[in-house]
Amino acid sequence: MTQCGYRTGLVLDDSRQDWDATGPRPIAWSAWYPTAATEAAAPGHPLFDTGPVLRDASPRGGAHPVVLLSHGTGGIAESLGWIARELALAGHVVIGANHHGNTGLEPYRAEGFLCWWERARDLTLLLSELSRAGALAGHLDMGRVAALGFSLGGYSALALAGGRTRMEAFQRWADTQGGGMTGPREFPDLWAQMPRLMQSSEVFRRSWAAHGDDYCDPRIRRVVTMAPAPGVRGFTPSSIRAVTVPVTILSAGSDSEAPVAQCGDWLAEQNPGFDHINLGPHVGHYTFLCPPMPGAAEAAPDLFTDHASIDRRAVHARCRELVLAALG
Repeated sequence: MTQCGYRTGLVLDDSRQDWDATGPRPIAWSAWYPTAATEAAAPGHPLFDTGPVLRDASPRGGAHPVVLLSHGTGGIAESLGWIARELALAGHVVIGANHHGNTGLEPYRAEGFLCWWERARDLTLLLSELSRAGALAGHLDMGRVAALGFSLGGYSALALAGGRTRMEAFQRWADTQGGGMTGPREFPDLWAQMPRLMQSSEVFRRSWAAHGDDYCDPRIRRVVTMAPAPGVRGFTPSSIRAVTVPVTILSAGSDSEAPVAQCGDWLAEQNPGFDHINLGPHVGHYTFLCPPMPGAAEAAPDLFTDHASIDRRAVHARCRELVLAALG
């Protein structure tokens, strides 16, 4: 019987500095994968109900299709552990990045919230490094690699497929939305940090200057985005039209963080080849996250409160089938 293995690690990117310019950029990662181990599984996280996993179990023999996983802004890979585990039980190796400065594993950094394009580079490096060395080496089918992202992670996945960013376009669009350039719920004064960072941080200036670079990874064969965030409005329409890999967009009809008309619908309008599925009028942004472990809903109600008509696990069951179909 196949079970879900789970392990974590850290990769250092010597080609980039951390935001303090004190060393290489750290990329903490989590992986879910099929295992033939038979010992008893245990919960994977104290806050998010990822389902039972076997920590540090050996991967099942052979090479398995790979899914690169990107969390939402300020989140962690484990917040999507429910879909990672389901994919692992279906035979995939899922590798989730925790994006430096933009993850709940570390103190938040304005640089990490502003420089979204660095996330795609995190995923590319993890794929290269974990296929080369470590417990997963030899178990990754490099001919079958997909990217799956939630919220800002959807931006990351599309950047790997060829989406290219122009921040001037994003700023013009944001100015039409009433509130202008402020910031997400995790960092409400985010854009007010720009002048300070431009003056004080060479690492930030270097990253910002590279925002329009091409971060496409030709090893990515399929993309799935769940509730893609407003950051996708920074993509040039021409670059989205040029994406040729299959893309599936799962949107939430009651999404106040990433309104479907501004995000999912806009992406589908740019490229008619994209498959866009709206999961229903009462599905919210955070419905895509794991259900809570006991007591977690009280600690973080914003993440775990759905419309009264919504059964989060039922939505996840539908998502599982749609994601598996999208991955072929």
